[in-house]
Amino acid sequence: MSAFLQNAKRRARIRAGVCAIVFAQVTAMAHAASHEANGTTNGASNNEAQGHWQTTLALFDDARPAAVPARLPYADDTPPRGGTLRLANYIDATPVVTSYDSLNPFLLRGNAAPAAPILLFETLMQRSLDDVSTQYPLLADRVAIAPDGLSATFHLNPAARFSNGKPVTADDVVWSFECLSRAPTSPFYSGRYALIRAAHALDAQTVRFDFRSAQRRAVLDAGDLYVFSRDWARTPAGGTRSFDQLATVPPIASGPYLIASRASNREIVYRRDPHYWGADLPVRRGMFNFDTVSFRLYSDDSAPLQAFRAGDIDAMFEGSAEQWTRNYSGPGFAAGTLHKQEFAEQGISDAQGLFFNLRRKKFQDPRVREAVGLALDYEWINRNMFFGQYERSQGFFDDSEFAARGAPDADELALLEPLRAKLPPEVFGEVPPQPQTTGRDGLRRNLARAEALLDSAGWQYRDGVLRDASGAPFTIELLDDGTGMQRILMVIVRNLRMLGIDARLRIMDQTVINERLKHFDFDMTTLGYRAASVPGGELARRFGSEAAQTPGSENYAGVNSPAVDALIADVQHAHSEHALVTAARALDRVLRCDRIMVPEWHITHARVAWNRRIAPPARVPKQYPWMDWVIGWWHAAPQNAPAFAQRQE
Repeated sequence: MSAFLQNAKRRARIRAGVCAIVFAQVTAMAHAASHEANGTTNGASNNEAQGHWQTTLALFDDARPAAVPARLPYADDTPPRGGTLRLANYIDATPVVTSYDSLNPFLLRGNAAPAAPILLFETLMQRSLDDVSTQYPLLADRVAIAPDGLSATFHLNPAARFSNGKPVTADDVVWSFECLSRAPTSPFYSGRYALIRAAHALDAQTVRFDFRSAQRRAVLDAGDLYVFSRDWARTPAGGTRSFDQLATVPPIASGPYLIASRASNREIVYRRDPHYWGADLPVRRGMFNFDTVSFRLYSDDSAPLQAFRAGDIDAMFEGSAEQWTRNYSGPGFAAGTLHKQEFAEQGISDAQGLFFNLRRKKFQDPRVREAVGLALDYEWINRNMFFGQYERSQGFFDDSEFAARGAPDADELALLEPLRAKLPPEVFGEVPPQPQTTGRDGLRRNLARAEALLDSAGWQYRDGVLRDASGAPFTIELLDDGTGMQRILMVIVRNLRMLGIDARLRIMDQTVINERLKHFDFDMTTLGYRAASVPGGELARRFGSEAAQTPGSENYAGVNSPAVDALIADVQHAHSEHALVTAARALDRVLRCDRIMVPEWHITHARVAWNRRIAPPARVPKQYPWMDWVIGWWHAAPQNAPAFAQRQE
């Protein structure tokens, strides 16, 4: 896959304490206080049944102070505004796209225009990059949760407006939910709202969400709902388009930018809406500082760096250790025109690896998957290709309390024992580390072990290749887009061929690969899962049995295990932090023992280079998608600004 995916790293702070939804007292909204003082609630006849209005939602009880802050702490107070931010391929998409054919980022079909969700659309509440388990008011100015936890009511900010000037209404929220919770919406989005059963407009500014169960995440999932205008679907003649017909219709939403121009399916320019309604909200102060944001998408992996060095691109986000070490230098950097820095990140590491497609019969035996994993000579690759910059990935929650370690403790065993018949015996022992090739005969030793595993799984070497009992050869096609990973994958291909496996590297355009991934048409390929700050709803989308059968889902490997489903449910229903950590560790342990991927590597920082036309904010958040952080919080550099000084994190 793209070099941009090699080392993408999203880190998140996990706060200690009891895992419970805490609703901070209203301190910043005078009109909310007025409602409480009068003992009334919009759209509800019984305040006791509805709950009490609050302004802040959080998953942990040690969340920030109740009052909504004047601005988010990682946003500059009064940054310069204006100028243009010029960017290349949108790397915070997974997989990375090299062209687009849709202005609707929520559809399963097609590739969406870069950065459309952050620039054009908004959600009911805004999460904090310092603690994404905390939400602050955005389109909604307050929320009330029912005492039984089975519903929550959101009140919309009366000032909220769509780009056509019309107010954001509860009817728009209901329509948005209905569009995003069913086909043809991509499972990447519809899965986020699976805990929401229905939405009801109580009046023009009040909407109630009913939940399928009283899970602690359901209210925050509702707060994450993207909202767009029902007018988006209306035709000039007064008719109505279906949601899947909105791929080429400019969105009518409430975000800070509008689409200014489109030169082709590789170029798009966004212009800041001069009438943007939310510029003075606390969660928007210091944000979206550029007048225009433009994208030029390249199919050649080397072209963005060349454009950056020539001054045509303002920021680069480098995933290749070799590129970062060798090619981010020269006259521009020496003169101070170009800058580079590694920005620290904190929290759970992203999970990146060579994923098996378990739907293929040849990969259904775990001994085969273990044997293939033994062909990855990580130590040699890190030493000779990565300049020693990486850490070997182990599982799905590396660098966090959620990562499995040692043997399962008593609490983990309480979850695992009822599933023993469905689990391999090694789940109940020490969690297996990834194999190493250190020492003189490290790789030879691993390949000998792989050979024995393949033999025990029924693969025999005959006529120059491994064959099964029917004589069919063992073949593996590794998909890649040819943008940096191929030289690494060729090392794996070489080692697999030493085992008698007919391994081949297939280079294809990323757009074609994206379509094949949507329909699970692959043997193996490198993929990365961005870390959630707190394991939760994304797990069902990535590892749940239902998702394994859903085209376009994130369950690329095709994990279809009742035991995994049960542990995912344990994570999602955890009522305390201890229970959450226990369930996540048990899940990590099972996934690692199932060997659904060959773990690769990760870094603990973001590599960013930029032109001195732009500048970062004074403080780095604790977790951030690289490009979204630059789009949202960077700004044009002041004229006659002093040379950039290295910031100490």
